Amino acid sequence: MIAAAVLAVALAVAGEPVVPKSDEAFFGRVVADAPAELTRTDVTVGRCLHAETLATRRLSYAIRCPPGRYDVRVAFAGGRTLVARRAWLLPSSAGQAIPEQRRDARLAARLTALGRAYPGWAALWVHDLRTGRTAGWNSDASFPAASIVKLGVLVAALDRFGPRPERSAAWPDIKAMATWSANDSTNRLVARLGGPRVIQAVLHRIGATASTYTGDYRLGTSVAADAPRPLPILTYRRTTAHDAGRMLYAIHAAALGQPDAARRTGLSRHEARVGLALLLSAARTGDNAGLLGPVSPAARKEGWTTTVRHTAAIVYRPRGPVIVVVLTFRPDEVSLSASRALGRRVVGVVRSV
Repeated sequence: MIAAAVLAVALAVAGEPVVPKSDEAFFGRVVADAPAELTRTDVTVGRCLHAETLATRRLSYAIRCPPGRYDVRVAFAGGRTLVARRAWLLPSSAGQAIPEQRRDARLAARLTALGRAYPGWAALWVHDLRTGRTAGWNSDASFPAASIVKLGVLVAALDRFGPRPERSAAWPDIKAMATWSANDSTNRLVARLGGPRVIQAVLHRIGATASTYTGDYRLGTSVAADAPRPLPILTYRRTTAHDAGRMLYAIHAAALGQPDAARRTGLSRHEARVGLALLLSAARTGDNAGLLGPVSPAARKEGWTTTVRHTAAIVYRPRGPVIVVVLTFRPDEVSLSASRALGRRVVGVVRSV
């Protein structure tokens, strides 16, 4: 009797699936380990229900629900339930991360036309993670970064406060910085991480070698291979469209467990997937609504001041993910409507190729 009671309690104790864990993004599949004595399970993702008789102890379910944030429950006959809360479901096609391989001349020509027509300074970058094709215009020109380089703070914070950053005391600040771009939270994180030099080192390690988190930017410190229209001014935080794409690629590839990305970011697969889930959950109101229009799902970071409007995003299309970066600048005051019109045109071009 005592042994049976202990078993019943043990079966009822909730843990987590193997995939996903709470607060992370996952790629179209739930994975869980079943107790040996159980023979049936129900998997619930939001209102989607999958029931199955167990054939093996390691279960792997393809989930065909709409992308979005869900509580995921794996309920075994016998009373045990595994729960992952606030997990971000992406389609299985999102699980691709082909590095930069070749330039798409046709797409580059179309981006060039859009960039040259913008009434100010613009930079564009596209990286198709399904094929490795890339294209850009003015993508190596240095722009005021605004909040785009907070991606470096995000990587540093997820690394420092792991292995479960969502359970750390720093989590409220990490979440506010990633989803609302909160400056006060960012400043507290940077102080806890050891100051701007730590963030600078992270930016360079993940490939954003033309970006600066603090200090004066000096011409000639990086090779600008694609900068037909460089900006007339320099500020202490800088980035390029190409660098923004590299930052997003590093996080996405680390979320898939790619060794080079894991080494560069210092992130475990779970830590990187938490980062993706935060960027997928970014608020879509006010200034944080961004430049690309109603593209969803998209893991994105916005940046804005009176003179700049930026969006850097991984857009998870049905056929595979693509990184889209749009940076815009005017020295007097940037036009939000003009910047958003450019962003939507870039998305339209990307959808057509």
